[in-house]
Amino acid sequence: MGYSETLEVLARLHVDPRFRAAYLADPRAALTARTLTEAEQERLARIEPRAVQLAGRMMDYHRSARVLEQLTWVNPELRPELRGVMNRFMEGVLPELLNREEAITFCRFLEAQPQGLPDYVAELARCERLRIALAWGLEPGAGPTHVETFQYPVLEVLAAMAAPGWPKPTPRATRVIYTKVPSLPAVMLRAEPVAP
Repeated sequence: MGYSETLEVLARLHVDPRFRAAYLADPRAALTARTLTEAEQERLARIEPRAVQLAGRMMDYHRSARVLEQLTWVNPELRPELRGVMNRFMEGVLPELLNREEAITFCRFLEAQPQGLPDYVAELARCERLRIALAWGLEPGAGPTHVETFQYPVLEVLAAMAAPGWPKPTPRATRVIYTKVPSLPAVMLRAEPVAP
């Protein structure tokens, strides 16, 4: 009860689409689960719905831009199916503090549930998650060189994703070698075929 609880509610309205939707449907019901005084609930219930919607749209845009900054192929302008995926991600997963962590979390989301996207998307997401995590030293136990095997030629597919639509690659087992660039948050990637 007090200032910090009020700030928490305002923050959740901004970043949590499920709480925002519940609030817009019935502000009093959404606020009753919070440890707020009656006066605090009354004040918060009077927030203009349009302001809540605008703040939510701004946050959703900001989150999708943070992901796109790290994962340029996750562009709904080039692949409209990704709009629905991004919306489900934002509804189900709270935002991360840093852009790289937001992108890693989105990759994990795609790895777990490709949701009607091409088969290779989960592998692209794993490839990209490792790229970002290894560049920043966020992959436990990984050394300066890391090797990962994929069922698709993921680097070729990522290169093809600069064009609109979804490439149609043939599955081909590929090994990707990630080499950490010393003193920089970067890795170099090289692909080689897996011997039959």
